[in-house]
Amino acid sequence: MTGEQRIKQLIADLDGAARREIASAASEGRFDELPTLATLAQEIAALAGRWRLGLQNQQQPATQIADGPTSPPVIEETIPNAPKTDRKVSKTDYPQFLREKQDLVKLGWSHRKKEPYEHRVSKTAVDVISTAVTALGNAGHRFTMHEILKSLDGVNSTGTIPSYQMYAVVSWLKWAGMILQHGRQGYTIIRPQTIASSIETAWQSLPQR
Repeated sequence: MTGEQRIKQLIADLDGAARREIASAASEGRFDELPTLATLAQEIAALAGRWRLGLQNQQQPATQIADGPTSPPVIEETIPNAPKTDRKVSKTDYPQFLREKQDLVKLGWSHRKKEPYEHRVSKTAVDVISTAVTALGNAGHRFTMHEILKSLDGVNSTGTIPSYQMYAVVSWLKWAGMILQHGRQGYTIIRPQTIASSIETAWQSLPQR
């Protein structure tokens, strides 16, 4: 195992352990531990994102990424003209999140094409979707993706926010350790009282491209 692989495995182990501990604490009612665990998970996730982005910047020349699609999340936009590298990229490297100017960028893995794709969400849309999540998850309410979609109807004066952007933001909030997924039963906010400030902190902590 190379040094790069050991670092990657170490970060993955830390990330997985933190997320499992959050789920365990929530299921066992150890709610006083959740803020500390969520902060730890967020820091590990941010470290993983910065390390992966730094590695990619070293191994790949900069490529221009087209704007994200405006269709449902089943439509995946691949990164055009992505150069080939010696490092084997797999689905375990994804998702990744970063910030480019005022856009949230999600780098995901296409199971159909077996290659990475990219979704972009403007900061304005991130704020609208995050506000909807915060409102739905108030007081520990468990909410579903359908409820988020429904709450977003008509809230954007420039038109309906594409559903793939909602999925990207919810995926980011889960990745950052701010919401917890209960299988297909929906999501809960780990700490509703401080979710707004936690979202802003997570935004500022995103690696930039």
